[in-house]
Amino acid sequence: MQTLKYSALVVVVALLAACDKVPLLAPTGSAITLSANSVVVPTNGTTGLTAFVTESSGTPVQNGTTVRFTTTLGTVSPAETQTTNGVAVATFQAGGSSGVAEVHAISGGATGSSTGGGTGTTTTTNTVKITVGAAAVNTVTLRANPSSVGPSGGAVELVASVVTESGAPVQNVPVTFNADQGTLTVQTVPTDANGEARTVLTTAQKTTVTATAGTKTSAAVTVDSRVGPGISITCAPGSGTGTNCSNLQASSSSNTASVVFTVSKGSGTSTLRDATIDFGDGTTQSLGNLSGGAATVAHTYAGPSGSSPRSYTATVRATDVNNETTTASSNVTITPRAPLTIELKATKQNAVPGVGQQVDFEATVTGGDAAKFDWDFGDGETATTTTNRTTHVYRSNGQKSPSVTVTTTDGRTATGRTEVIITGI
Repeated sequence: MQTLKYSALVVVVALLAACDKVPLLAPTGSAITLSANSVVVPTNGTTGLTAFVTESSGTPVQNGTTVRFTTTLGTVSPAETQTTNGVAVATFQAGGSSGVAEVHAISGGATGSSTGGGTGTTTTTNTVKITVGAAAVNTVTLRANPSSVGPSGGAVELVASVVTESGAPVQNVPVTFNADQGTLTVQTVPTDANGEARTVLTTAQKTTVTATAGTKTSAAVTVDSRVGPGISITCAPGSGTGTNCSNLQASSSSNTASVVFTVSKGSGTSTLRDATIDFGDGTTQSLGNLSGGAATVAHTYAGPSGSSPRSYTATVRATDVNNETTTASSNVTITPRAPLTIELKATKQNAVPGVGQQVDFEATVTGGDAAKFDWDFGDGETATTTTNRTTHVYRSNGQKSPSVTVTTTDGRTATGRTEVIITGI
């Protein structure tokens, strides 16, 4: 009798040990509802899974009920876990491949109740679909900043925005940029947390750009090449002597020369904001925006002080409404004015004037405007006039050397001489 009791105890203990090794599963008639924290994840991303298991009566299954997870893409960790208050949690881990993962939760006789889909399909509550990476891409939108480059080229930032069907950003999806001109700093760039990918285009021509993520390509964006400002300048003599501005002789009276510049806006070039001419002698003048197409402006230059020519460079600088600039130049060379010369003539009433007879003097001035005439008659007597004519009566005979020194309005001087013979009659 003692032996039978002992044997029965061993059997009970063995049965209990066996029960400990068999996982506790949901009873028949139970239901599983599976949900994911996010149904869109980037490649190599993660999201939480929650399985809620209830018995047929609607109450949570016994604590410790085992739930197993499977997936068609990526992995679930842990693959098996136990419930607490009917809830089992795990983590879906997406790999490096894009696609749609179907994740299932399974436990004993539990099933997922069927529900109708929006397109006539049927889904079960113990299954959740998670879109991974590029498979989630629904729309790619591309923008360029700025939308154009100057005539000499420039850099443009390209920004591609990638979103799902619901408008949520898609992270860590490769975006490939394509441009028919110029160069890209990086052609393929992954999206950031905001679903944006960025690169820089450098171009000097009109360029068409697209961006592709997954199977979706953005609408083409055009980066225009702006027409720059165009300007020209010509020069013509305004005063003085000479046929062009590269060989213009200064005026004898003022030692200056005037020119007329014509500044023209190029046909088909961009709208100007302002044009300014720098005459090259320390002075400038604004020409406005040349809305009429051209402007003329006169300017007077100082001539050389010595015997060498004096040169200037007039430069027009034009700025358009896009702050693009251009310049055009014209050279002006002023040659020295004619030298100041004096010719003195003595006019006598007789072929050989005698003592006490009047002699008329006339000074002819070239190369300047005379301000005064200082006469020296060669006999010790002098006179000053503001005209070029005077007279003198000699009181002694012999050869005389009269002269006149002319002072011009600009302060130069020159002297003219002649010879006169006075007889003793």
